[in-house]
Amino acid sequence: MSVKDKVVLVTGGASGIGYASSRLLAAHGATVVVADRDGEKGEQAAESIRKDGGQARAIGLDVGRSPEVRAAVEEISAKHGGIDVLLHCAGVCPRKPFLEMTDEDWRDIMRINLDGTFYITQAVARVMVPRKSGTMILVTSDRGLYGSVDYSHYAATKGGMIALTKSLAMILGAHGITVNGLNPGMTDTPLARAAIPKWEEKQALDVLGTYSKPEEIAEIVLFIAGSAGRFMTGQIVANRMRLGM
Repeated sequence: MSVKDKVVLVTGGASGIGYASSRLLAAHGATVVVADRDGEKGEQAAESIRKDGGQARAIGLDVGRSPEVRAAVEEISAKHGGIDVLLHCAGVCPRKPFLEMTDEDWRDIMRINLDGTFYITQAVARVMVPRKSGTMILVTSDRGLYGSVDYSHYAATKGGMIALTKSLAMILGAHGITVNGLNPGMTDTPLARAAIPKWEEKQALDVLGTYSKPEEIAEIVLFIAGSAGRFMTGQIVANRMRLGM
């Protein structure tokens, strides 16, 4: 599962799955660029990785702003000689009942979760295509497959991401680029805890009776990003099923 000497861009890399994956990838020899809307937290994450002997730097990035994304990807590619792996974790998950949802609620989550996925994958693809190699891992969600009651706008964005993942696998495969989605299920992250009321009670919905840790999802990321996942593309990887939604 070697990622040694690979340049990895991690969006949403300052916390949760993004941070855990950044640490694990750096520990296995990758150079990690931690991109996060919270630039200060991103720098703290990169500094923590460096203190443990890994190669990491941080950039502030709002993936929902196309010019900002293009500029960041161009700078990273110029500085590091390209981008080998994109791990796209950035996203939001606000709770909002459908009948109470405003136009602004809908557009804001679309801008970050779905528009942001288009912006970052297109910008990175333009760097990867001339090199005829690359790996993209998009953090999707089982809600994109099964829907959700209080998070219908979130489910819609993740469903769109799943469709885009499969389309990109078809489009970019001829250029040696693999594209896969990762449905991590309920994982104990700050985003999930903030979004879900009665967190501890909800664990009963998981067939294993507990939620995963970000570090456990990072192991799946390492597999896909490394040489072991070289011939895997267009897949939506889910680590387990749930008893309810």
